[in-house]
Amino acid sequence: MFFTSDLKTYNIDASDGEMGKIKDIYFDDKKWAIRYAVVDTRKWLPGRKVLLSPTSFINLNEANENLEVEFDKETIRNSPAISDEQAISYEDEDSIIRYYGWSKYWVDNALGGTENGSLTEEPTADKNDLRSEDETIGFKVHANDGKIGRVADMIYDNVDWKIQYIVVRSSESMVVDEYFVFTPEDVESVDWFGEDMYVKNSLEEVNQRTLYKNKADILPER
Repeated sequence: MFFTSDLKTYNIDASDGEMGKIKDIYFDDKKWAIRYAVVDTRKWLPGRKVLLSPTSFINLNEANENLEVEFDKETIRNSPAISDEQAISYEDEDSIIRYYGWSKYWVDNALGGTENGSLTEEPTADKNDLRSEDETIGFKVHANDGKIGRVADMIYDNVDWKIQYIVVRSSESMVVDEYFVFTPEDVESVDWFGEDMYVKNSLEEVNQRTLYKNKADILPER
């Protein structure tokens, strides 16, 4: 498992060369599954939001800090244009999914691989909203009887590409960083517009959890 903050420092490589870096990650708000990486293509494709499904990732190299994808630059260049200034619409997703041949994850709950059946024309009730990891960092986190802290990072696995843990910096200390870890199952609700996250625990229960003095100490125990 890895921190999402680390993933956003990796170079992302097409089959024929470097494209840029991952600048954001979109996950759905029910399964907490990573659906797309947003690639910062710099001068290569200015003004374009390049989305890639995790099913296009073929190698995550932690030592070299790079992520390889199966497509070449020309294939990615010719993908449907998505504005870098607007939120991703259903129509955006539909066009890019059709272009690459990925399945609609809200239809069959797939990660995003090729679907042999027909594609539905409209989003269904199972279609969850996409959320930006970058925008979620900093959300205020509350117990049912008080504030815990703020979202500082997330931890994902690179097999199912799901967010497994939410790292919360405690608000108790203003001098040193201290962290609690929660799972998505611990989350009662999220106010995505108010930037507030609520967990099912009381402050007393939260304070019985492991308090990490260093964020790097969290991963070895996961």
